[in-house]
Amino acid sequence: MKTITSTANPSFKQWQKLATQPRAIRELGLTLAEGEHVAQAALAAGVVPQAVLWRKGTAIAAFDRLLAQVQAPHFELHAALFDTLSPVLHGIGLILLLPVSRTGWSNQVVGDTMYLDGIQDPGNAGALLRVAAAAGLKHVWASPGTTALWAPKALRAAQGAHFALDIIEQVSVEALQQTQAVHWVATSPGAEQSLWQAPLPPTPVGWMFGAEGSGLSVSAQALCRQTIHIPMCAGVESLNVASSAAVCLFERRRRATATQT
Repeated sequence: MKTITSTANPSFKQWQKLATQPRAIRELGLTLAEGEHVAQAALAAGVVPQAVLWRKGTAIAAFDRLLAQVQAPHFELHAALFDTLSPVLHGIGLILLLPVSRTGWSNQVVGDTMYLDGIQDPGNAGALLRVAAAAGLKHVWASPGTTALWAPKALRAAQGAHFALDIIEQVSVEALQQTQAVHWVATSPGAEQSLWQAPLPPTPVGWMFGAEGSGLSVSAQALCRQTIHIPMCAGVESLNVASSAAVCLFERRRRATATQT
């Protein structure tokens, strides 16, 4: 194991870019995954780490079973250096350097899909990916204005969902028009149709979710064939975007399950 004590170390400089610059993740094809659960999900999916980073003082023996699967260089970082890389204040002291999955564009959509239009907060983005995976979706597309989905904070929030999804970033609304088989649906508090009563096709449905506050872009709204609202109690104006996605996707899943029984 090599110990790193200086911010001038070339490897540390690269890791610091990955921790703070979304562009670096896209350019280098690498990211930092903090936490045991995310690490387990990555390894279970066959992802091959390029390095293991430890916080000085971490009880390494506690992760022996996990790291028995990892054939990569280990680096011990002084606490102050490690903490600048970690997306959480009190983590477990373990970060894996992982390659980012680079999935190409495909018109072959299997089941429902999700499009993230201008989601800025990485915590929300990760939560949306987690909801998508839990609801059984396989495809998630993201607009050029959406935060980097493979950034450390998004990875942390998704808790391993990245490795169960086909994620394609930097996809414009115009490019989505190539996917003719998808019935795009948006949510809006002012929509006439309720999610509870709205008819949904048996063919693949695409769920569009926009940034909190501004909502979907005009071009994204124009692509939607259907707009629905989520019934809520009086006095509550809206839901967090990830909560909205969970309600919609699991209502869709509930209907699909009901038709199979």
